Amino acid sequence: MAPKLFTIAIAGNPNCGKTALFNALTGARQSVGNWPGVTVEKKEGFFELGNQHIRVVDLPGTYALFANAEDERAAVDYLLTREADLIVNIIDASNIERNLFLTSQLVDMQIPMVIAANMIDIAEKRGLHLDLDILAERFGVPVIPLSAVNERSITNFISEMAHVVAGKKMTPKAIHYGENVENAVKYLEPQVEPVAKLLGTDARWVSLMYLGNEKSYADKFAEAKVKINKAEVTKMLNEESEFAMADARYSLAHEIAGKTILSNRSKRTWSDKLDSVLLNRWASLPIFLLVMYLVFWVAVTIGSAFIDFFDVLFGAIFVDGLGYLLTDVLHAPGFVSAILADGIGAGIQTVSTFIPVIFFMFLCLSFLEDSGYMARAAFVADRFMRFLGLPGRAFVPMMVGFGCGVPGIMGSRVLESKRERFLTIFLVPFMSCGARLPVYALFAAAFFGAQAGTVVFALYLAGVLFAIVYGLILRRSLFVGEASNFVMELPPYHLPKFKSLMIHSWLRLRDYIIRAGKVITIAVAILGFLNSFGFVDKLYTEINGEKTEIVKAEEGYAMVQDEKEVPLPEGVVIDESKIKTETEFTAGNGDSENSLLSSIGKAITPIFEPFGVESNNWPASVSLFTGLLAKEAVIGTMNSLYSMAGPGDAPAAAETPKAPEAAIAAPEKPVEVVVADSSETRHPEQSEESSEVSAAVDSAAADSAAAVADGATAETPAEEPVLIAGRDECPAEEEEEGGAPDILGAFKEALGTIPENLSEVVGSLTDILGTSGELEAQNAAELKKVTLDKILEAKAITCEEYASIETFSEDEGADKAREAVFAKLAAAGLTLSEDEIGALEEGDLSETADIYANLRSYFHNPDKNGNPVDGFNWQVFAFLIFILLYVPCLAAMGVVVREIGLGLGVLMAVVQTVLAWAVSILLYQIPVGGDKFWIVSSIIVLVATFVFLKLFGLSANKKGRFED
Repeated sequence: MAPKLFTIAIAGNPNCGKTALFNALTGARQSVGNWPGVTVEKKEGFFELGNQHIRVVDLPGTYALFANAEDERAAVDYLLTREADLIVNIIDASNIERNLFLTSQLVDMQIPMVIAANMIDIAEKRGLHLDLDILAERFGVPVIPLSAVNERSITNFISEMAHVVAGKKMTPKAIHYGENVENAVKYLEPQVEPVAKLLGTDARWVSLMYLGNEKSYADKFAEAKVKINKAEVTKMLNEESEFAMADARYSLAHEIAGKTILSNRSKRTWSDKLDSVLLNRWASLPIFLLVMYLVFWVAVTIGSAFIDFFDVLFGAIFVDGLGYLLTDVLHAPGFVSAILADGIGAGIQTVSTFIPVIFFMFLCLSFLEDSGYMARAAFVADRFMRFLGLPGRAFVPMMVGFGCGVPGIMGSRVLESKRERFLTIFLVPFMSCGARLPVYALFAAAFFGAQAGTVVFALYLAGVLFAIVYGLILRRSLFVGEASNFVMELPPYHLPKFKSLMIHSWLRLRDYIIRAGKVITIAVAILGFLNSFGFVDKLYTEINGEKTEIVKAEEGYAMVQDEKEVPLPEGVVIDESKIKTETEFTAGNGDSENSLLSSIGKAITPIFEPFGVESNNWPASVSLFTGLLAKEAVIGTMNSLYSMAGPGDAPAAAETPKAPEAAIAAPEKPVEVVVADSSETRHPEQSEESSEVSAAVDSAAADSAAAVADGATAETPAEEPVLIAGRDECPAEEEEEGGAPDILGAFKEALGTIPENLSEVVGSLTDILGTSGELEAQNAAELKKVTLDKILEAKAITCEEYASIETFSEDEGADKAREAVFAKLAAAGLTLSEDEIGALEEGDLSETADIYANLRSYFHNPDKNGNPVDGFNWQVFAFLIFILLYVPCLAAMGVVVREIGLGLGVLMAVVQTVLAWAVSILLYQIPVGGDKFWIVSSIIVLVATFVFLKLFGLSANKKGRFED
């Protein structure tokens, strides 16, 4: 039989170095979970002590053990199980008196204990000299000096611990608290015996807990049907029991500290000097905002530089690779690949894209925590947060929410009160996370031009203002109560250890992946299923006596075999009167109007019409669904569906916003050769002279094309090249079929995105909203489109030559080929400016230009009569406000459900979406002088929502649902 695992529980005040010791002992051999019944983080790890395998449990940092707050209850419950063979009580040697309050409570539990006097080096620098032998004598347990951030000190500590574990365990000496308290304990012991049996402990400890706080284990007192005569206890103590017990413990701590500290020549430390600046009345707030800005910048900007790496690599493995394995290797049905690869695989890919931003966010938070600044940040924000009924430390999770809502919501765990924790979780999603920023920036660049940055900032500000208003409403309805007293120790500053930062960040990241990843993957799989499957009308007829699927082709019809189009058998003519249409439920309809998701989007579009989403703009409704996966998915979904649905039916009077004139100005030298359209038919006014010039240019172009064509030789005359006047005259590139995905190639491609993205980091310091980058991309794309159209009008180049300047390949010989094309155009009378050539190289027509064109086609700023109007586009702004306010992404909701439960999580999502709907309607209808019915209806919805929250809050608070 294997020997029993020896377990050590580490207990101590917050910021006493408890976690630093835990990390030093266990390294990366840690696991993170939750304590039973609560959302308080539970950490445990392992290390070797001689020949013995030791388990270490890191108890929540608390100033006392009254079992009221979740962290205190978790710590006490664990210690009551007697699972721990030894308690290591870490005390701050530089502030020993305050730490001894918790020590006295641990002594009362009569569990073998060791006291670790941490930060002994800091105490000595402050002029404090301690006699730790006096401390050991008084409590009857070993006391070991320690500096948890010093490797030599850790080695010495482990050596001392080896002797403790190998020898006889020292149970602390019982503490005598004075005659009055001891008399009260004797009075209570027989009465609390049933409670002691329920808890598996002795009656003296239960009595002391009751005297310290009568609410301690009130549920167990009720279960055991034990009622204490509080008046009698107060009479025996001559004061309230809480005050008497606190006075007894603090008197004991003061007495012991006075004997332990031999000399106290206090010196002004460098932490004190830093605080004189960082906590200065006038400088503290600007410094705090600057620090939070840098945290946001690091997490969003630097973290985002690694998103493409995870997106490309995980997409190649879990979507393309898994799809190939299922379809081509295992020959699984299409729906299996759609569910596993396009559903679950895409879910894993989505989770992976959150990893870099969340990791860098956790890294920044760990740095602030370990350095000692986080406590100061909470102190600075306390006055403002109390206005919302929250303590100062609640500001940190909200600030983190600007980077990503997931760590922001998880950061609410630092709050002791359940009411405050839940209220903070309700408000964090209104902070515009980094995933919303690409949506804001793209819409702003497309519709607001030079005002783009101002509009994006207004959206961020709108989220903050709405959070303030919503917080005040929740404080008076659902989460009624005042902010708890804010008492926080200001630990000394020190430079965090790299190893400790990495361990903290990795453990938190792993916790996110395991917990939130499950919810996200399942939800993405469901949405992937809805996006892939749908009802499709298919054409069938009989060919050679067999029922055969056919599709319309360029000339007549083609057959479908193995999901591919093949020509009809020779001599077969389709009789259209015998064609039958059948509706089938099929897979492979992703981002098309045939998918179930698109059908749902079309069905619910009328719900969004009141704030400007018109009936033909159903892709926008679908994008709100895919936005649940990640807000940045809104743009990709809209563009995919718009490209299939065609341009919006905007009134003819609608004007498309123009790019800056300088960006699309025509070249100084006029175009001398013009062909009217892609059908090669000339305008009636085209002269014979221009026809002759065209013929001459065609001849010259043929010679030039032959010179650069691949494989052309002197012996084999090249075919006369065809000059084009439109993109549609070039044959479409055939996609390579079959073959396993190139995982190694994808990995190399993914690696290549990191330096490319990091190269843009420096400029983002002054453009964190990203609007200037979007404007540059927009201008480059639009100028490229204008330039290519101009080149096509000249009808002077071939398809191959056109491709060389459209893609601007970096392959060998590409530069020479482009120079030949530009020379050929110049010979035809078309000289391109430097700006136009630069746009050909930098512009991205595959995405950017199409996105802007499609957005403007569907969001044309109509008035109440549907006619487009000039000025500020309230249609777009209302849509962006809805994206800001409606239900958070699935990653955030997964964490919300984990933290507050499914019921409250659903309530939060529904109420938030309803409020988003009503506010967006008001923001659209009022400025355009819209329908009074919708304005009044929205106001009624807002009032009804507040009434509902008030009534629900009365019921919930009556039942004590938000009490600790």
